[in-house]
Amino acid sequence: MASLLSSSRSVTRRPGVRRASASLAAAALLAAGLAGCGSDSDDTSADTSSSSSDASSSSAGSSESSSGGSGASTEVAGVSISEDAELAAMVPSDIADSGELTAIQYDNAPADTFVDDNGDITGWGPDLGKAVAATLGLEYKPEASGAFDTFIPGMQNGRYTSTWASLTVLPERLEVVDIVAVHEGSTGVITTEDSDLDISEPTDLCGITVAALAGSSFVSQLEDVATTCTDAGEEAPKVDSYPQQAAAQLAVTNGRADAFATSKGQLAWLLRETKGFKLQPLDYQPALEGIGVSKDSGMTEPIAAAMDKLMADGTYEKIMNSWDVDFGFLDKAEVNPTS
Repeated sequence: MASLLSSSRSVTRRPGVRRASASLAAAALLAAGLAGCGSDSDDTSADTSSSSSDASSSSAGSSESSSGGSGASTEVAGVSISEDAELAAMVPSDIADSGELTAIQYDNAPADTFVDDNGDITGWGPDLGKAVAATLGLEYKPEASGAFDTFIPGMQNGRYTSTWASLTVLPERLEVVDIVAVHEGSTGVITTEDSDLDISEPTDLCGITVAALAGSSFVSQLEDVATTCTDAGEEAPKVDSYPQQAAAQLAVTNGRADAFATSKGQLAWLLRETKGFKLQPLDYQPALEGIGVSKDSGMTEPIAAAMDKLMADGTYEKIMNSWDVDFGFLDKAEVNPTS
């Protein structure tokens, strides 16, 4: 247990990346989700137009929540999780007294985080949030929003303690929030099924129109591609940003955009649930991603320690597998990785 409580976690660690059993290969792309979650803005306002949910159930990763605290337990992915008193002692007194771990979650990025047909906030991100909260003697209290660009300001101004899924680690983000890396993912691109495009390399994006979610890291990634294109004497891609992921997908369907760029994990879910699209070969910028935490909350170390425990006892992998995610697993949580 001492290793979980170590105060030396500020030193960057690069954990190993593991792959689960091949039986889940049908969803092997699932991972990066919300790689662009959260804004790079330092605006301190946050109008999230959010809705609350207890995320009590889901069709894929089953979970049943009960209030945190001594003696309580929470079932996530078939695992009953109870408070770890030693880890719970790390929680700041104000949050311990409230009994809640507040979170802002995106409402439409399955299988990472989304609102299901029952109105519950669900996905592997919220399931990790529930499991960590239970370990720390807290209750996970999420709100759902479709406005990515308010997430980081909402954590900066203290409205939310955290966001759970796959917030890509970017230097500019680490200046304003902490990120506990728990997964490795990458960016993918889809087109309509009848498209003649072959997007295998970043330069294959030159000269086409690409839809992306506003406030996401995919927008900045495409700006990097634009530089590569112009340096090669080719036309830069046109990047169209949309406030909702569904709107970006629709832009591809109706021909306003040639392609849509987002995490390969979310694309795998989309391709499974929606006809008319195909995944292009491009696998762009693998990166660590994870949990966004307010720097002023004092919760970064407790969350990382609880994640370490869940990784060590197999709960983390069971949660990810329950959502058909079978790659990019880390052996240890990593706080604010820099390389």
